[in-house]
Amino acid sequence: MWSNAFLSWRRELLQQFLHVTSSEQIHALLRQQAEAIEHDWYSLCIRQPVPFTRPKFSLQANYPQAWVNCYRNENFFAIDPVLKAENFCQRGVVWSDALFEASPTLWDGARDFGLRAGFTHRHVLPNRAVGYLSFSRSGECASHSDEELHLRSLTLAELSLTSLLNLKDPQVVPPEIKFSNRELEIVKWTADGKTSAEIAMILAISENTVNFHQKNMQKKCNASNKTQVACYAAALGII
Repeated sequence: MWSNAFLSWRRELLQQFLHVTSSEQIHALLRQQAEAIEHDWYSLCIRQPVPFTRPKFSLQANYPQAWVNCYRNENFFAIDPVLKAENFCQRGVVWSDALFEASPTLWDGARDFGLRAGFTHRHVLPNRAVGYLSFSRSGECASHSDEELHLRSLTLAELSLTSLLNLKDPQVVPPEIKFSNRELEIVKWTADGKTSAEIAMILAISENTVNFHQKNMQKKCNASNKTQVACYAAALGII
């Protein structure tokens, strides 16, 4: 059961996030909350839903700048286990030697800069962008229970990412792709495995017309074929 102290904290936090008008204010709140739970650093990493094999990440953090530069230059996004969906459960991810077993260079580098303990929670936005909020520290944290840290982090992940979405921040809003009604019909049938000839019969239009719309959608998505268009449309919640 949630304690009165947590409920009071949550109400106050909701009011603060309701009044933010910029991403800078959101990150300032996250810095304050990191200090409140006696952690040295926070980071908010956001992954766009597409592309799939080379995902686009953005990172905002108050880590030592040298570590941020190292993380980006070494492209640790690609191997960081806290950014892997399969490592998550409802309670988030606690940093440990076991978690980083397959990426010792990353873990050693983080600890060299003082990041010796931490945890991460993820939140998926309606537009399929995924945010990973982490708090880390160099020493022990004795004043807050694991349960309290879990609840606070979950709340902060949801509120910060939702606020960024409401502000239409580029970190969480992918480039908008608009399909016409006819294009939507065609891409849905394509996603169901239908060929252009089959779609033409279903919609009572010519196969040339179907292919014309397919080409238009490829241009809009910067996609190489109609299969990629269908995948992107599904990943972005268009269909």
